[in-house]
Amino acid sequence: MESSQMKTLAFKVGVSSEDVIRKAHELLRLCEVRSVGGTALCPNSSCKAVMCIELAANSMDQPIDKNSLIRISGVTRKVYTTSYKTLENLLELNQNVSVRDLAVQFGCLPAVTPALEILARYRKNFDCKMSESTKEDVNFNGPLFTTGSLYTACRHLKIKAEKSKYLAVAGVNRSTFDRLCTELTQHAMAVIGDKSTSKSKRQGHWLDDLETSFEEECSPPKKQLTKKQNGGTNSDYEEWKRRILEGANTKT
Repeated sequence: MESSQMKTLAFKVGVSSEDVIRKAHELLRLCEVRSVGGTALCPNSSCKAVMCIELAANSMDQPIDKNSLIRISGVTRKVYTTSYKTLENLLELNQNVSVRDLAVQFGCLPAVTPALEILARYRKNFDCKMSESTKEDVNFNGPLFTTGSLYTACRHLKIKAEKSKYLAVAGVNRSTFDRLCTELTQHAMAVIGDKSTSKSKRQGHWLDDLETSFEEECSPPKKQLTKKQNGGTNSDYEEWKRRILEGANTKT
């Protein structure tokens, strides 16, 4: 894109600073170099240029109208937001965001410690398998890994988590995010465990205790029972268990 075209787009979104326009043009050239052969960042060139203008303005603390940017870009707000995050990651302009900060933003503080443990286990496993050069290229403090570990922790803790919000921060497409979460799941199982399985085991253990209690406290010696009495005992037991369960449900 020519400098004059970039300047025209900048004026349309209310940017007149020559420094911002120059910076935006530099970012656009860098974007084109780094995305060669890669997945397209957005549907059209104007959208990419507009995003570079926003990145340049933000880096220089210049105010800019987000609504105007989205309108000029020619895409929906959702597409623009996702593409912007992807471009920000590509150009390495994104600021690291901590797991705790994300948890405060999404209202899931109980998931902070498990998420950190999940990420630590994943990183240790990653370091064992990858070369030194590969390790240097991966930023585990970046938004992809922090959002992925927190989202995975929330899912295993049965805490409500809206994937769209996490995707907006992660700055990647859904398939990439899902692939990371799948890899994190095995570590989440080790850190948190299977809540549903544990719950089923506890419930079964409680019912076993009820049966044992009835047998010990309510059943007469076996030698005193006739076949008729045995039938009566089973009936009494079922009635007794029904009353106990109803009482437990009432307390709950």
